[in-house]
Amino acid sequence: MRTALVFALFLSLATPALGAQAAVSGIVKDEAGGAVSGAVVQVTGSSGLAQQTVSGPDGRFTLAMPPTGDLTLIVRAGGFAEWTQSVPANRNSSRG
Repeated sequence: MRTALVFALFLSLATPALGAQAAVSGIVKDEAGGAVSGAVVQVTGSSGLAQQTVSGPDGRFTLAMPPTGDLTLIVRAGGFAEWTQSVPANRNSSRG
């Protein structure tokens, strides 16, 4: 099994009062920096609601997500170790 996925995460949380929806987007890459297509990316809110998508040919993905609560992100791809990251609620961030 190859080493863990490198995962660039861009978390954008809009203020609910503005009527905008929050989103998680990012790029899934291997340890050499190459795009990983077909990776399953899942986000689970503190309410237990989960959503998932699959990364595109360039490794990019975007998910709508629950606007409140802490999040858990899980990335799975064949031949790679699973990657998990916790993200505190109400944060605008860029993580790698």
